[in-house]
Amino acid sequence: MLRAWQDVIVKWQLVPDDQPVDQPEARLHAERGRSALFAGRLDEALAEFEAAAELRSDPLDRVGVGDVHLARGGWRSAEENYRAALTCGGAGALLAQLGLAQVKVGQGNAAGAVGDLELLVADRPADPTLRYYLASAWFSAADQCRSRTADDILVITSEAQLRICADAGRRIRALDTGDTELRRGADQLLAEVAAGRRWTWAPEGIAVSLAVLIVAIGLITVVAGGLLDNVVLVVSGVVMGAALLYAVVHRFRRQTWRRRADEMAPHIVKHGV
Repeated sequence: MLRAWQDVIVKWQLVPDDQPVDQPEARLHAERGRSALFAGRLDEALAEFEAAAELRSDPLDRVGVGDVHLARGGWRSAEENYRAALTCGGAGALLAQLGLAQVKVGQGNAAGAVGDLELLVADRPADPTLRYYLASAWFSAADQCRSRTADDILVITSEAQLRICADAGRRIRALDTGDTELRRGADQLLAEVAAGRRWTWAPEGIAVSLAVLIVAIGLITVVAGGLLDNVVLVVSGVVMGAALLYAVVHRFRRQTWRRRADEMAPHIVKHGV
């Protein structure tokens, strides 16, 4: 996740301020739980949300409990609480859907979270909070798709990874969340994709030397054929030179991402898609 803590709590902006006042004691526990959650006091937040849930059946209390487990990496417990909140509808169900998407991200399935969040944004395209979560999920998808070294360096090692990173960068830009970190991340992704698609020679010295040699041999053959008035030798020189030059290009010309993938292959400990 790009910023796990922000992703946990920012969804509470979707809760309307004019919530009905019922069961004041439960509401007080819920407000304390939310305040503790925002401050990162997870033990206190869990106790307050669970106390509220014992007194009433508000889905937001279950979302709060789920958020504590989400923040601690307890994916199964978080999912159970979010699914309990889903059945009640309203703001609680929407927050639960966002929570479930974050569980998928945490479990390494950011691509699945992207699919779920795209549907939510399609229903509410102007909502900045939903756009933020979708952009964050796209960034996580780009992280998770790439291969990783023992030093935690992300490396593009396949066409699929290159395509996902390009899609993620463009989509994050299009969502225009106003978040500078996400925008910077999108710019870095697109720059990495552009650099990876550039063509290069590998190894450069051998490739250039062979190309020069082939061109020279082809020209010598053509000139010799002309001097000898031998059409077959001229044609043979042209065809042979073209074929050999094609073979050199095919063998030694590589996109930069392939060259880097080959160089980093011994250091890869986790392969991406």
